[in-house]
Amino acid sequence: MEMVDPLFQRVLVKECRNQKIPVIFDEVFTGFWRLGAESATEFIRCKPDIACFAKLMTGGIVPLAVTLASEAVFEAFVGDSKLQALLHGHSYTAHAVGCTAAVKSIKWFKDSKTNHNLISEAMLLRELWDLDMVRQISLLPAVHRVVVLGTLCALELQAEGSNAGYASLYARSLLQKLREDGIYMRPLGNVIYLMCGPCTSPQSCSNLLNKVYSRLEEL
Repeated sequence: MEMVDPLFQRVLVKECRNQKIPVIFDEVFTGFWRLGAESATEFIRCKPDIACFAKLMTGGIVPLAVTLASEAVFEAFVGDSKLQALLHGHSYTAHAVGCTAAVKSIKWFKDSKTNHNLISEAMLLRELWDLDMVRQISLLPAVHRVVVLGTLCALELQAEGSNAGYASLYARSLLQKLREDGIYMRPLGNVIYLMCGPCTSPQSCSNLLNKVYSRLEEL
């Protein structure tokens, strides 16, 4: 689990521009306030040539994906011949139910009357995770480190050798215990993720952290 400095990413984008290399932001996971802002452009302070969105775009209710492109990229594929066109489409693009859900979700997320976590003047989410509890979890012997950002809380478990890394099944027993508590976490090797929605209350997030803390104490 690595977090990349937005300043480095901004410099990288600038260099790509200098070299005339198209810039693509994959925001399938990070888009629509997953990291506390509407998109990665809020952190990096620059726009891509192409961006991909999905997941939270519909509030996680139904599948929908979208690829956005700059005017320059779009114009490069405009023409009368199929040989010039970009003959590509997502399996879950532009279906009526998904589009309707996306319109409703995006409006809900961007309105402080429906999303009480939204700081309107900054268009950012307020802190959802109890930082005192996050610190307590990070100090447990079974935990290597904890990262919280926006709606995401990621815990890296202490592990060595084959128990560490993306292919590890080290977290399996912990995940099974958490399911008994009604918590379904996403495992990536010895890293496990809690993900709430942009409208989830801080109290609900605290309840999740308390249950996770109790299970981690048992390890």
